[in-house]
Amino acid sequence: MIVKDVLDLWMGWDSPDVFKVEEISPEGRHVSCCEMTGLELVQGCFSERVLVRFGSYGKGAGGTWRHYVWVAAE
Repeated sequence: MIVKDVLDLWMGWDSPDVFKVEEISPEGRHVSCCEMTGLELVQGCFSERVLVRFGSYGKGAGGTWRHYVWVAAE
């Protein structure tokens, strides 16, 4: 499943939530990492990547939800 498919099912990707996006190699190593909003994620280069893992860290002290998304490296 690709990232965009998951976010299309989830009602909230256009919120101010923060996503930590990590690229994962086929061997399971972390290649790169960045943070972005859901809108940036669904409209950016990671939206067509294969989803490896998706989850939530929960709501932070400032009230912003933080999530993690692992994508397969190209």
